[in-house]
Amino acid sequence: MLNKEAKYFTFILNTAKMIKDYFYNDRGKHMNDKNVKEKTQILKSTKVKIALVMLALVAGFIIRGKLEETRKTQLEEEAEEDVMSKRADYAEPVGKDNKILQAFLAYMPGADVQIACEEDVTDDGCKDLVVIYKKDGLTRTVVAVDSGDGTNYEYTEPIPGPIENQKIQFKNIDKEGEIEFIITGEKNGAVGYAIYRMIDGAPTDLFGEGMEDCC
Repeated sequence: MLNKEAKYFTFILNTAKMIKDYFYNDRGKHMNDKNVKEKTQILKSTKVKIALVMLALVAGFIIRGKLEETRKTQLEEEAEEDVMSKRADYAEPVGKDNKILQAFLAYMPGADVQIACEEDVTDDGCKDLVVIYKKDGLTRTVVAVDSGDGTNYEYTEPIPGPIENQKIQFKNIDKEGEIEFIITGEKNGAVGYAIYRMIDGAPTDLFGEGMEDCC
Protein backbone atom coordinates (compact mmCIF):
# COMPACT_ATOMS: atom_id res chain seq x y z
CA MET A 1 0.00 0.00 0.00
CA LEU A 2 2.85 2.39 0.87
CA ASN A 3 4.60 1.67 -2.46
CA LYS A 4 1.42 2.47 -4.38
CA GLU A 5 0.94 5.72 -2.48
CA ALA A 6 4.58 6.65 -3.14
CA LYS A 7 4.04 6.10 -6.88
CA TYR A 8 0.89 8.23 -6.81
CA PHE A 9 2.68 11.09 -5.05
CA THR A 10 5.60 10.86 -7.47
CA PHE A 11 3.18 11.02 -10.39
CA ILE A 12 1.49 14.08 -8.89
CA LEU A 13 4.81 15.84 -8.37
CA ASN A 14 5.95 15.10 -11.92
CA THR A 15 2.65 16.28 -13.35
CA ALA A 16 2.77 19.44 -11.27
CA LYS A 17 6.33 20.08 -12.46
CA MET A 18 5.24 19.62 -16.08
CA ILE A 19 2.46 22.17 -15.63
CA LYS A 20 4.81 24.54 -13.84
CA ASP A 21 7.26 24.36 -16.76
CA TYR A 22 4.53 25.66 -19.04
CA PHE A 23 4.26 28.82 -16.95
CA TYR A 24 7.97 29.45 -16.40
CA ASN A 25 10.77 30.05 -18.87
CA ASP A 26 14.06 28.17 -18.82
CA ARG A 27 15.54 30.67 -16.34
CA GLY A 28 12.76 30.03 -13.83
CA LYS A 29 11.12 33.47 -14.20
CA HIS A 30 7.48 34.24 -14.89
CA MET A 31 6.50 34.67 -18.46
CA ASN A 32 6.57 38.27 -19.51
CA ASP A 33 3.67 40.13 -21.03
CA LYS A 34 4.79 39.01 -24.42
CA ASN A 35 4.03 35.38 -23.49
CA VAL A 36 0.59 35.98 -21.92
CA LYS A 37 -1.15 35.08 -25.17
CA GLU A 38 0.99 31.93 -25.48
CA LYS A 39 0.18 30.97 -21.85
CA THR A 40 -3.53 31.31 -22.58
CA GLN A 41 -3.20 29.04 -25.59
CA ILE A 42 -1.31 26.46 -23.52
CA LEU A 43 -4.04 26.41 -20.89
CA LYS A 44 -6.53 25.65 -23.61
CA SER A 45 -4.47 22.84 -24.99
CA THR A 46 -5.74 19.27 -24.62
CA LYS A 47 -2.51 18.11 -23.06
CA VAL A 48 -2.72 20.49 -20.12
CA LYS A 49 -6.41 19.76 -19.57
CA ILE A 50 -5.70 16.03 -19.46
CA ALA A 51 -2.83 16.57 -17.06
CA LEU A 52 -4.99 18.67 -14.74
CA VAL A 53 -7.83 16.13 -14.81
CA MET A 54 -5.45 13.27 -14.09
CA LEU A 55 -3.86 15.23 -11.24
CA ALA A 56 -7.27 15.92 -9.70
CA LEU A 57 -8.37 12.30 -10.06
CA VAL A 58 -5.24 10.86 -8.51
CA ALA A 59 -5.32 13.36 -5.67
CA GLY A 60 -8.99 12.58 -5.07
CA PHE A 61 -8.26 8.84 -5.09
CA ILE A 62 -5.52 9.21 -2.48
CA ILE A 63 -7.59 11.52 -0.28
CA ARG A 64 -10.54 9.14 -0.45
CA GLY A 65 -8.31 6.22 0.50
CA LYS A 66 -6.94 8.12 3.47
CA LEU A 67 -10.44 9.09 4.61
CA GLU A 68 -11.65 5.49 4.35
CA GLU A 69 -8.62 4.27 6.29
CA THR A 70 -9.21 6.88 8.98
CA ARG A 71 -12.91 5.97 9.20
CA LYS A 72 -12.08 2.27 9.46
CA THR A 73 -9.65 2.95 12.28
CA GLN A 74 -12.25 5.08 14.05
CA LEU A 75 -14.89 2.35 13.76
CA GLU A 76 -12.45 -0.24 15.09
CA GLU A 77 -11.62 1.97 18.06
CA GLU A 78 -15.31 2.61 18.78
CA ALA A 79 -16.07 -1.11 18.57
CA GLU A 80 -13.22 -1.88 20.96
CA GLU A 81 -14.44 0.79 23.40
CA ASP A 82 -17.95 -0.67 23.21
CA VAL A 83 -16.69 -4.17 23.92
CA MET A 84 -14.56 -2.96 26.82
CA SER A 85 -17.51 -1.01 28.22
CA LYS A 86 -19.73 -4.08 28.11
CA ARG A 87 -17.02 -6.19 29.71
CA ALA A 88 -16.71 -3.64 32.49
CA ASP A 89 -20.43 -4.07 33.24
CA TYR A 90 -20.08 -7.79 33.91
CA ALA A 91 -19.62 -8.85 37.50
CA GLU A 92 -16.26 -10.31 38.41
CA PRO A 93 -16.46 -14.04 39.22
CA VAL A 94 -15.38 -14.95 42.74
CA GLY A 95 -12.31 -17.04 43.36
CA LYS A 96 -12.37 -20.71 44.31
CA ASP A 97 -11.57 -19.84 47.91
CA ASN A 98 -14.65 -17.62 48.32
CA LYS A 99 -16.37 -18.69 51.54
CA ILE A 100 -19.89 -18.57 50.10
CA LEU A 101 -18.81 -20.63 47.11
CA GLN A 102 -17.21 -23.15 49.43
CA ALA A 103 -20.46 -23.34 51.39
CA PHE A 104 -22.42 -23.88 48.17
CA LEU A 105 -20.11 -26.69 47.03
CA ALA A 106 -20.61 -28.38 50.39
CA TYR A 107 -24.37 -28.02 49.95
CA MET A 108 -24.31 -29.17 46.31
CA PRO A 109 -21.53 -31.80 45.98
CA GLY A 110 -20.61 -32.66 42.41
CA ALA A 111 -21.73 -29.29 41.03
CA ASP A 112 -19.57 -27.99 38.20
CA VAL A 113 -19.67 -24.24 38.78
CA GLN A 114 -19.69 -22.22 35.54
CA ILE A 115 -19.71 -18.81 37.14
CA ALA A 116 -20.41 -17.37 40.60
CA CYS A 117 -20.67 -13.67 41.40
CA GLU A 118 -21.09 -11.97 44.77
CA GLU A 119 -23.47 -9.12 45.61
CA ASP A 120 -26.08 -8.12 48.18
CA VAL A 121 -29.23 -9.03 46.21
CA THR A 122 -31.56 -9.03 49.25
CA ASP A 123 -30.78 -5.51 50.45
CA ASP A 124 -29.88 -6.63 53.97
CA GLY A 125 -26.26 -5.49 54.01
CA CYS A 126 -24.88 -9.03 53.62
CA LYS A 127 -23.19 -10.46 50.54
CA ASP A 128 -25.04 -13.19 48.63
CA LEU A 129 -23.83 -15.37 45.78
CA VAL A 130 -25.45 -16.00 42.38
CA VAL A 131 -24.22 -19.35 41.06
CA ILE A 132 -24.67 -20.95 37.64
CA TYR A 133 -23.59 -24.59 37.64
CA LYS A 134 -23.95 -27.87 35.76
CA LYS A 135 -25.00 -31.14 37.34
CA ASP A 136 -26.59 -34.32 36.01
CA GLY A 137 -26.64 -32.91 32.49
CA LEU A 138 -28.56 -29.76 33.49
CA THR A 139 -27.50 -26.14 33.85
CA ARG A 140 -29.07 -24.40 36.81
CA THR A 141 -28.98 -21.09 38.67
CA VAL A 142 -29.10 -20.81 42.47
CA VAL A 143 -28.77 -17.88 44.84
CA ALA A 144 -26.95 -18.50 48.10
CA VAL A 145 -28.53 -16.03 50.53
CA ASP A 146 -26.67 -14.97 53.65
CA SER A 147 -28.79 -15.76 56.71
CA GLY A 148 -27.45 -12.65 58.41
CA ASP A 149 -24.47 -13.98 60.32
CA GLY A 150 -22.01 -14.21 57.42
CA THR A 151 -21.60 -17.95 58.04
CA ASN A 152 -24.84 -19.74 57.26
CA TYR A 153 -26.63 -19.59 53.93
CA GLU A 154 -29.98 -20.49 52.50
CA TYR A 155 -30.27 -21.69 48.93
CA THR A 156 -33.04 -20.90 46.49
CA GLU A 157 -34.70 -23.56 44.38
CA PRO A 158 -32.64 -24.16 41.21
CA ILE A 159 -33.96 -22.51 38.06
CA PRO A 160 -32.82 -23.13 34.45
CA GLY A 161 -29.62 -21.36 33.44
CA PRO A 162 -27.98 -20.69 30.07
CA ILE A 163 -25.85 -23.51 28.68
CA GLU A 164 -22.70 -21.60 27.73
CA ASN A 165 -20.92 -18.25 27.79
CA GLN A 166 -22.73 -17.27 30.98
CA LYS A 167 -22.36 -13.73 32.31
CA ILE A 168 -23.86 -11.98 35.34
CA GLN A 169 -24.52 -8.28 35.84
CA PHE A 170 -25.87 -6.46 38.89
CA LYS A 171 -27.96 -3.29 38.43
CA ASN A 172 -30.28 -1.40 40.71
CA ILE A 173 -32.65 -0.62 37.88
CA ASP A 174 -35.38 1.18 39.83
CA LYS A 175 -32.89 2.67 42.34
CA GLU A 176 -34.91 1.18 45.20
CA GLY A 177 -34.72 -1.88 47.45
CA GLU A 178 -33.21 -5.10 46.15
CA ILE A 179 -30.65 -4.93 43.40
CA GLU A 180 -31.54 -6.80 40.22
CA PHE A 181 -29.22 -9.30 38.55
CA ILE A 182 -29.09 -9.96 34.83
CA ILE A 183 -28.04 -13.33 33.47
CA THR A 184 -26.97 -13.66 29.85
CA GLY A 185 -25.79 -16.70 27.93
CA GLU A 186 -25.94 -18.80 24.79
CA LYS A 187 -26.88 -22.19 23.44
CA ASN A 188 -25.84 -23.29 19.96
CA GLY A 189 -25.45 -19.66 18.91
CA ALA A 190 -28.79 -18.51 20.32
CA VAL A 191 -28.36 -15.60 22.75
CA GLY A 192 -30.71 -14.70 25.58
CA TYR A 193 -30.97 -12.82 28.84
CA ALA A 194 -33.25 -12.49 31.84
CA ILE A 195 -33.55 -9.89 34.61
CA TYR A 196 -34.21 -11.23 38.09
CA ARG A 197 -35.07 -9.73 41.45
CA MET A 198 -35.26 -11.50 44.78
CA ILE A 199 -38.94 -11.48 45.85
CA ASP A 200 -40.14 -13.47 48.86
CA GLY A 201 -36.81 -15.26 49.04
CA ALA A 202 -36.76 -16.45 45.42
CA PRO A 203 -35.30 -15.10 42.14
CA THR A 204 -38.24 -13.77 40.13
CA ASP A 205 -38.00 -13.27 36.38
CA LEU A 206 -38.99 -9.65 35.71
CA PHE A 207 -38.18 -9.49 32.04
CA GLY A 208 -36.10 -11.29 29.45
CA GLU A 209 -35.70 -12.29 25.86
CA GLY A 210 -34.50 -15.52 24.28
CA MET A 211 -33.56 -17.16 27.59
CA GLU A 212 -35.77 -20.18 26.89
CA ASP A 213 -33.61 -20.86 23.83
CA CYS A 214 -30.42 -20.78 25.90
CA CYS A 215 -31.37 -23.15 28.74
